[in-house]
Amino acid sequence: MARVILDDPYRGSKLWDRVSIALRRSLRGRIFAAIERGDDTKALQLATPGNLLKSVGEFGQSPLVAAIAAGRSNLALEFISRGGFYAGDGALAHAAMRGNLEVVEALLKGGKSPDEPLRDADLNAGYTPLMWAVNRRYLPIARLLLTAGANIDAVAGDGSTAVMLTADAGCDSLEALDILCAYRPDIHKKDWRGRSVVREARDREKNSGKPQMREILERHFPGTDFELA
Repeated sequence: MARVILDDPYRGSKLWDRVSIALRRSLRGRIFAAIERGDDTKALQLATPGNLLKSVGEFGQSPLVAAIAAGRSNLALEFISRGGFYAGDGALAHAAMRGNLEVVEALLKGGKSPDEPLRDADLNAGYTPLMWAVNRRYLPIARLLLTAGANIDAVAGDGSTAVMLTADAGCDSLEALDILCAYRPDIHKKDWRGRSVVREARDREKNSGKPQMREILERHFPGTDFELA
């Protein structure tokens, strides 16, 4: 039986993807290769102020973001001490989503905006460091960001705010809700589904017999009309 060879209509684009990735890898600089290898000594030798600010990884990330993503806190802290961060690099959001309290603290002390989202994010566009900290239940980081002046009512691309990310009403979520409510968020703001945290609290009590969300909201916002949510 003769073989049938099917033509792949995406062959050209797949080939270009492989070539472009290889090209970006070859041009991005030795500091990223050192970070990937785990060679902190070499990475620090290459971590001049110019390299830290101008070197770009294959996905557009800075050396600091690469170190944070690799879980190398000490290396990231050294990069920060050398001035290796800049407005718009997304470093604070990366540190918050990974629960790296030391790096978050160092970036805030260095003057980073507590509301700076990820750089060029397609998914989760507009999610601030506070949203990431609440979403992943890194509550000490959430407290630190709020103390630093994070916007409690910042709105992400999908309409979410930090307080909406507590709607699952788990133990950590309830603690996060209590922390956030002390900063007077807009509890009537609706997400992309048209639901507010007040409505979530009402429905959890009615449908699941779980009044904890409502109790927290009533304590911080007495007189809230849950039936009109």
